[in-house]
Amino acid sequence: MLTLQSTPQSVAQAATNAFNKPANERAHFSQSAQALARVQDALAREIPGMNVNALQKLNAQDYTPDKIAERISQFVARGLNNARAQGKSDAEVQSLYDSAMSGAEKGFKDAKEILKNLDLLNGSIGEQVQATEDQTFAALRKLSPSNSSASFTAMNSTSVAAAQRYQKAEDFQLTLQTKDGDTVKISFNRALDAQASLGISTDGTNNQAAVLDVNRSESTGYQFKVEGNLSTEEIDAIQNLVRDVGQVANQFFNGDVQQAFAQAPNIAFDDAQLSSMRLRLSRSEQTSAVAQYQQTQQLNNPAGQTIGKLARELSDSAKQPALDFLDQARAAVNQIMQGLVQQDYRFQTASSDQQANYQNNLARLLGISPEAMK
Repeated sequence: MLTLQSTPQSVAQAATNAFNKPANERAHFSQSAQALARVQDALAREIPGMNVNALQKLNAQDYTPDKIAERISQFVARGLNNARAQGKSDAEVQSLYDSAMSGAEKGFKDAKEILKNLDLLNGSIGEQVQATEDQTFAALRKLSPSNSSASFTAMNSTSVAAAQRYQKAEDFQLTLQTKDGDTVKISFNRALDAQASLGISTDGTNNQAAVLDVNRSESTGYQFKVEGNLSTEEIDAIQNLVRDVGQVANQFFNGDVQQAFAQAPNIAFDDAQLSSMRLRLSRSEQTSAVAQYQQTQQLNNPAGQTIGKLARELSDSAKQPALDFLDQARAAVNQIMQGLVQQDYRFQTASSDQQANYQNNLARLLGISPEAMK
């Protein structure tokens, strides 16, 4: 990938050091090859992303005007193609190209200035340096994104996007008060949110782009608070009650709402030590999915840009309002709880009196009036 980063070291100073201290493996090079090698090093220091050290391992015959021009232009071409494949915009690709051109211009300027000061920019060496500059810029100009001429051939573009989201939330709140007026509060909550989206786009010429995005987050919280001084007897009574409440909560959070209600009367409440208890359980679970298919006819894109544009189009389609509902707030907890009860087969097969009893118990659990359940 072609990156845009500036080296912290002064380019002129770095280039001077390279000219004054050539690498040992270049000591046997001809004066002309050494000069061209150092010109290439100066270019590599100025063109963002190039590796100077890797270039220093080349042989003497690799330092000719045409080979240096080809090496530089191929590096820049790879960077531009990678940017397009990653879905970069035309403006971003142009910016990368402009940075490479600016780096090449400064690299040649610094190299020729130092060669001139060393009296090496005369005769055949000067001619080869000039030929290297001419051929390099000729090759780079061919890569200019602005030179790409659009073809007006119509083609079909097909894109498919699908997304799915799963959410689950559990909340447990228990408040106890002892005969002596002490208060114990226990709360627990857990939330899970998993999302996945997939998109595929093709332009009808065997060019395809695919995007897969998966996100998963989970959070858990627990709090235990005591206001007052608990006696040994009160602690024992609370432990027994919490044990039974935990069994009811497990049934409830596992989706067996009716069994949770059936177990509720068996909770061990020691009225000799405890004066009141308030238990609130809530559970919500939601799965949402959406799919979108689109086929359009559009003009062909310039060569080398198709995949990048497909990726951008696919990304844009995933942001359309058709998918916005995934981020909207879910139904209230009491509506979900009511749905869970009514979907349970034991509720559906129960008598009218039993169904009314279930609904009344759920209403008290959710803190709403029984009339709201009807």
